[in-house]
Amino acid sequence: MLISVCLPTYNGFESLSHAVLSVLSQSHSELELLISDDASTDGTFELVQALARTDNRIKCWRNDVRLGLFGNYNLCLERASGEFIKPFAQDDILMTEALDEMAAVLTKESGVELVCVDGELGDLYAGDICEGENLRLQGQRTNGKSAILQCLRSYRNLIGEPVAVMFRASAKDLKFKTTYRSLGDLELWMRILERGDVWHIEKQLVSFKQHGSSETTKLLENLDWVPDFYLLSKEYKSYLSELGIERDEYCMRFAELAGGLIQKMQQEGRLKIGELDGFREVAYFAMKRCAELGFKSREYDSVVNSTSWRLTKPLRAVMGRINRSV
Repeated sequence: MLISVCLPTYNGFESLSHAVLSVLSQSHSELELLISDDASTDGTFELVQALARTDNRIKCWRNDVRLGLFGNYNLCLERASGEFIKPFAQDDILMTEALDEMAAVLTKESGVELVCVDGELGDLYAGDICEGENLRLQGQRTNGKSAILQCLRSYRNLIGEPVAVMFRASAKDLKFKTTYRSLGDLELWMRILERGDVWHIEKQLVSFKQHGSSETTKLLENLDWVPDFYLLSKEYKSYLSELGIERDEYCMRFAELAGGLIQKMQQEGRLKIGELDGFREVAYFAMKRCAELGFKSREYDSVVNSTSWRLTKPLRAVMGRINRSV
């Protein structure tokens, strides 16, 4: 069966060759590698063209204007013709048997819509937010709805990054939502899991590099994942109700968890705050929690005297402009 490997790329010259080689070296050879270059400026597309000349399984093109990560993924999905879809990225590496093992599950297991595997590196911020908890789903087959609830409860992508996932082509129509900056992958997995179950292969079949120029590192340092959680909680409010959690309480708890991580990142010199668009709700729920803590002087003092509180002063400055209907 044909597997479509979807590889959106942008300024990935340094790592792309290794990623592509890991795909072309798969034990499952019936594949197409779709490489969509998002108007790179570092010679990436020229490299892609050179690689395509060495293997006719590579189909490549260059976007005239930037679509962004999830928009670029969607373009790959539109052009994919395989029975199964394997998202990929320019910093990723597939172990030789990865496609074969993931496709075997989707072939044999009726009702499984998505397969995920273990990788060399897990979610880069999940362990910092909730230390001591699992980074991945436990066991093999998990009911789709149960997996969604577990992700929401733990504030984590327990399914995995795109490199760790494969799904059926019937889910192509769902597409990634471009309103998300960082968690667009988790949000798509959740919509796929509304259709069926997830199967977890407890084996390290993928890996990705962590370096300063990687997309994952940039998203982490720019805090783009922070406002995404508020958007996610709004769109999946009905699931929070099933967990017995009010959205306000869920968001305020996340403000506390994220605050601790922001402080840690600041102390390690990893934080790069850019523009504040999309952070109104972060400020809103942080202030709402502090209003509650005002009745508990010790906890309140620890918050307002913390590094993260000083660091988020620009966010609190927009408080006066917050729409109270948030």
